[in-house]
Amino acid sequence: MNLYQVMLKHFSQHDSEVGIFTYLVAESDEAVYEWIKAEKELKDGRQIFNSYGLSEKEGEIFEIYDSEYNVVGEETFKERIIRLKGDMNDENVELNDLYYGKTLLGWILVNENITEEQIQALQDIGVCLETV
Repeated sequence: MNLYQVMLKHFSQHDSEVGIFTYLVAESDEAVYEWIKAEKELKDGRQIFNSYGLSEKEGEIFEIYDSEYNVVGEETFKERIIRLKGDMNDENVELNDLYYGKTLLGWILVNENITEEQIQALQDIGVCLETV
């Protein structure tokens, strides 16, 4: 299992905020994506809402470009978000109509092959830690 930091970046009309939403123990980036998409409630009662499921159903195909802007492939929404490790890392995300705000999500790998003892130590000191 791996330890991931799930981040959020919230934009509104007048400001923005970046923060850590939770830590997550999961096997892969795909497992993190699926956990976020499921919009699960955290142990502390918070919940993360997103449009990953809807965007996946729309079936849009995205072109992949190299450094010289040549098309080198295509990918689905899910493949794109997993490759970018969240929409908060997407340079092409549109930030419009921010009356109610917009929250982007992302994740980073903190530690590979985390042990049960390390997981328990994090929980013992009060780190918000979820598992897939």
